[in-house]
Amino acid sequence: MHQLTVFSLLVAITLAGTASAACFPPNERRALRTDLAPIQIVANAWNSSMISATIARIVLEEKLGLPAQLYGMYGTYDESFAALSSGAGDLLMEAYPKYTQYLIDEYVTERRTVVYVGPSGIIGETGWYIPEYVWDVSTITDSYIAYYDERIQAMFRLNTIPVGFQLDNTTLRSAVDDIDLILESPACNAALNASLVAADCTATVEAFLELLRERANLKDEGEPITFWTMPDAWGTLDRVIVQNLSLNFNVTCPVSQTLGVDETMDAMVEVTKQSYIARKPFIQYWTKPHYVFADVSPARLHRVQLPEFDSTCNASSSAYRCGYEDQRVVKMMSSKLPSKNSVAADFVDHFSYTSQDQSNILGQMVFNGKSLEEATCEWVIANFAAMEPNLPDPSRLVTPTKVSPALRIAFIVVAAAELALFVLFIFGVIHYRRVRAVLSGSPKFLFLMLIGASWSMFWVILNYQEEVTPNLCIARVWARHLGFAIIFAAIFLKTWRIASVFNIKSSKGGQLTDRVLLYRFLLIVGYATVNLVAWSVSTPPTTGTVVSNNESYLVCEVTWWDNAIYIEELVAMVALGLLCYRVRKAPSAFNESKHIGLAVYNWIVMGIILQIILNSTTGTADFFFAIQSLEVLVPVPIAVMILMAPKFYLILRGKGNDVATSSYRGSNPNGSHPKTPSANAGGSGSNQKSGDMEMSSGNESENGRTAQLSGKAAVQEIRSLRNENTRLLKEVEAMRTQLLRMHNPHNGNAV
Repeated sequence: MHQLTVFSLLVAITLAGTASAACFPPNERRALRTDLAPIQIVANAWNSSMISATIARIVLEEKLGLPAQLYGMYGTYDESFAALSSGAGDLLMEAYPKYTQYLIDEYVTERRTVVYVGPSGIIGETGWYIPEYVWDVSTITDSYIAYYDERIQAMFRLNTIPVGFQLDNTTLRSAVDDIDLILESPACNAALNASLVAADCTATVEAFLELLRERANLKDEGEPITFWTMPDAWGTLDRVIVQNLSLNFNVTCPVSQTLGVDETMDAMVEVTKQSYIARKPFIQYWTKPHYVFADVSPARLHRVQLPEFDSTCNASSSAYRCGYEDQRVVKMMSSKLPSKNSVAADFVDHFSYTSQDQSNILGQMVFNGKSLEEATCEWVIANFAAMEPNLPDPSRLVTPTKVSPALRIAFIVVAAAELALFVLFIFGVIHYRRVRAVLSGSPKFLFLMLIGASWSMFWVILNYQEEVTPNLCIARVWARHLGFAIIFAAIFLKTWRIASVFNIKSSKGGQLTDRVLLYRFLLIVGYATVNLVAWSVSTPPTTGTVVSNNESYLVCEVTWWDNAIYIEELVAMVALGLLCYRVRKAPSAFNESKHIGLAVYNWIVMGIILQIILNSTTGTADFFFAIQSLEVLVPVPIAVMILMAPKFYLILRGKGNDVATSSYRGSNPNGSHPKTPSANAGGSGSNQKSGDMEMSSGNESENGRTAQLSGKAAVQEIRSLRNENTRLLKEVEAMRTQLLRMHNPHNGNAV
């Protein structure tokens, strides 16, 4: 595990201080998320730890699009766990429990600032190993029991293992049979050899035994097998195991006792390599993963199975006779990582690779001279297809965002400015309510329309608070839809009265005074209020999360109530639009109906466009807020300006009382209605000259008793009325004359 070299330290410093080159081609890399805090991968300053950390960095950055960097390069696990605990580091891909159990107890169990993720897939295997060519001779050599066999011991006393070497298969039965044959032969049977002497038979038997010793390699019987272990400072258990298992081994260290950790490992690899090339028989201590086990290693080793390690094995006991305990390498992460980056946390949870994988990467570094980055990248590319199914979906990682404060404030300022304009119009309507420009438009309903428009602005103004809450959603719903109901009711009833005056088929009925219309206004607003109360009680508006482009933000959730009320409002606006279309040719006294129609058409078109954009696309929090706000900020003031601006323009120019109650220009050359007779016979006044025909709007203030006026206003009002009456009388006389001409049988032009 601890393969710490000067080279490793230099690599660590390099990786920590500079950005690493990309591993995958550009077209195979995921776009890097710049809105996320980098994942700090803690690593220890030895190769195996840095390989695990580098694999994590490559996958996180290039395949998941998460910024990541190596952090720390610590020389001890104490420093690594402290970094995880503080949150400065996010994850540690490799920790050996043998060296970190006390840290796990402290940081995971007690403090709970570090999370135990689980096994990494790597198993630290410590044990005895033999070369592959020894195992090829006899497969029983992968068990310690085989080393009680004299034939196996004899094989290990050879200088080399020849290619094709086989163990002697002589058994006791065959040896006895061979001796019986010798005894029955002339060499020992006097009946067959008259000159036989005992010495001849003895010599023959001894020669046969010598042959057996030669065949079974028993010349050095009793000489122990050489076993290579690590220096005494490593604290291996080999001598204790050999002694307690009564194996005929001579445990020795083939390298200097004074070397450092990595120098010792390198020296052992060299001893193993040279012995393997020479096909010498050997058995030795090794730990895996290690580059000596890599596929590109010149040596192929097989592990010898010792008695299985279990709970009864006590390594500190002098009677210890078990194998070494395997270590399952584990992964750790900071307790803060799941909330910081859930995708990175899931990656750590699911990622694994094997001891052989790590050994192969180390082997590429040692035997092929590749850098740690190059060897790791090569492995990731080769194994990514197998790794990919276990990777988390990075698209589900979202960054909680909010509406930009600057944008929110800007829209609130616009809404407040529009609200101030509407309030100014309200005061204007109250102040100029007796001026004909305002009087002809029904001041009460103009006042109500402006109240509704002002109320609608709270749809935006209520967003002054940064957090989106259920209470805010309820308040905004009431501002938006109740404001619409007030505006619609006021405009619809004004238009309805115009239609009723001209006996439009869709609006038959008696005289529609302000009192009657106000009653109907309350019915419409009451219906909208009932809907809003039912909505607020049955399914109160609440918050929901919208995810777009890896960003999430809270909005007021859209329910079927929203859709139902929006459909109702659309139907109402379409009906109002049709009504405006029906009265588009009303005579000039009702010119306001054209303005209403223009405002309604604009509202419908803009509302549909904004709703399509809002429901068919998902954008940022700013985009969503802007589109929702524009639903009120654009159509409402446009409608108000279309209706109010012409009135106050005339008032400010001093022509508020000169304006006709409404006007309609016909197609006759003199500008009159096609069926209105010419008034050239007499009369004067600007309205007459222009061919306009004035008629009452049905406003109660106009048709009822003239308001009590005093001073100059009263004189001006009386003068206006007189001029109006004079003009109307002349108009009626002209119409009567025209009708007589049209129906006179004595007139050649009679119809």
